[in-house]
Amino acid sequence: MLISFVLFAAPGVPAHAGETLRLSALLAEARAKNPALSAVKYKYRAALERVPQAGALPDPMLMAGVLNLPVNSFEFDEDMMTSKMIGLSQTFPFFGKRALREKAASEEAGAVKGDYGEDALSLELDVKTAYFRLYRIKKDLEVLKKTGALLDSLGKIAQSRYSVGIGSMRDIIKTQLEQSMLIDRRLALRKEDGTERARLGALLGRDAPVEGAVEDIKPAPLTLDARALAKAAVANRPEIMAASERIKKGETLIALARKAAYPDFTVSAQYMERDRQNNGVRPSDMVSAVVSINLPIWRRSKIEPGIKEAALLKSSAEEEKDAEENAIKTKVESLVWQIEKDDRMIKLYREVIIPEANDDISAGLAGYEVGKVQYIDLLDSIRTLLGYQTEYYNRRADRETKAAGLEAAVGPAVRPGRPASNR
Repeated sequence: MLISFVLFAAPGVPAHAGETLRLSALLAEARAKNPALSAVKYKYRAALERVPQAGALPDPMLMAGVLNLPVNSFEFDEDMMTSKMIGLSQTFPFFGKRALREKAASEEAGAVKGDYGEDALSLELDVKTAYFRLYRIKKDLEVLKKTGALLDSLGKIAQSRYSVGIGSMRDIIKTQLEQSMLIDRRLALRKEDGTERARLGALLGRDAPVEGAVEDIKPAPLTLDARALAKAAVANRPEIMAASERIKKGETLIALARKAAYPDFTVSAQYMERDRQNNGVRPSDMVSAVVSINLPIWRRSKIEPGIKEAALLKSSAEEEKDAEENAIKTKVESLVWQIEKDDRMIKLYREVIIPEANDDISAGLAGYEVGKVQYIDLLDSIRTLLGYQTEYYNRRADRETKAAGLEAAVGPAVRPGRPASNR
């Protein structure tokens, strides 16, 4: 009686209110509102603003002062050399330096754009992973409900047999204990469901967990050519694009470092106003113009190390790109192999294993009712079916997560397949 009370009093599967959670809508919301992705977007926009700054001229210099003022009188009309001066100077970098600086900034902005694209793919994968986990939890709860119904049927038969003196009370108690274990699993799934909903809500930039029921997965067979997909991944991944832009930036910085051996020019002009002298003479005002250059003479301590630094940064970017390409190719090949394996196992469970297990239970219930099947054998069959169904839906969810990982690995321009049918 106590066990029966626990069974009926325990809370059931939570019914999440709200509209159906559609994966496409969740992905769009995540791209628009995820704080981490927005932060990278602002970094990209900031990098674009640095491009015109890098190619701009240095600020001009305004000069104002007094020249040749006698210290014994501080009078402007005592000496004809005394004047008030105002001037302006502008530095002009050597030909090509500004263009190279602007080009390097533009290439860095392109790399940040690649970082943004890569983060967007990672976010999309995280949202899909959480969504498919919610799908798995939903299906696991449905399987537990069906298993509970089978146990109810088994319990009724056990009670009927016991009431006529051919059954055992132990069979009834075992059935109730098995049902109580299902409740424990249901509660654990409810907790996991809440965790995944909170995680998905955070990915969407929400302050609360998502509400609503996920749609059933509608997988379609994927055309999987590991070599072609790996090639497409290298050509389309934003991560590779970012690495390529940083290699270009390294080449530009090498050219800019070599330009450091050439001087910059500073042009200045001054106007000097002179007051009428105390002897009545009004001297003419004067103007001056000067062109000056810096002297880049510290080649060994400054210019050559700068060139080597830029070359090393370029080499680092090239090695990073090679490492990323190798990692992507390996990941694509591994995911293709895993998806093909999951497809075979899913088909086997759907077409052979689960139907046979259902047939065994149907025959077992009929046989147990007339005493031809042992209780423990029938209970084992129900446990086995529960395991098969749980594994089936787990593999389906895991397969779709891997397919999402393959899409993220290949990049936004190429997709290995799209959902088409509900199976």
